[in-house]
Amino acid sequence: MLVRLKALVENWLTGAAKGFLGVGLTANGATVLGLALAAASAICFYLGAGSHMLTVVASLLLLASGFFDALDGVIAKVAGGGTRLGSLLDSVLDRYGDGFVIAGITLAYLDSSLLGVSIAFWGFAAIFGSLLVSYVRAKGESLGLTLAGVGIAERPERILILTVSGFLGRPDVGLLIVAFAANFTALQRFSSLL
Repeated sequence: MLVRLKALVENWLTGAAKGFLGVGLTANGATVLGLALAAASAICFYLGAGSHMLTVVASLLLLASGFFDALDGVIAKVAGGGTRLGSLLDSVLDRYGDGFVIAGITLAYLDSSLLGVSIAFWGFAAIFGSLLVSYVRAKGESLGLTLAGVGIAERPERILILTVSGFLGRPDVGLLIVAFAANFTALQRFSSLL
């Protein structure tokens, strides 16, 4: 859903990409920076259980990670086009980033439960759902179908859910929402292939 809004901010992202290219940041560098920010966010979420200040810091780091995730492709385009390696690196590191953040939140709240179910279950469900959203899209594209924009919780939405829930001091609730929304999105994408 938010992917559709990317066109509205394309000019701003292009300007930012040119600025970062001017200081030597490549598309792959932006991808790696996005992963580093996601890992830092995961650590802050893990250490911040019960500390609203640290969950806010974790949320800001996650938002910055999402920004560099949106920016890496634009940097590649401005620099003359991306590479297959860059595209692969972006996809793989995005999955690691998702896993780090979800694991950080899950481990921070491991002794708690939501809706009468252990947070560990919701963490696994969020990771599986997030991976399946990407997998179904990739599989669909290998079959010649476009699935970008299909579903309620693509990566930008999942980042936004976890960011907002972190700002509100309840990343565990955000994890629960991502668990439901990501799996629902994977099912939406799968059903659109039928």
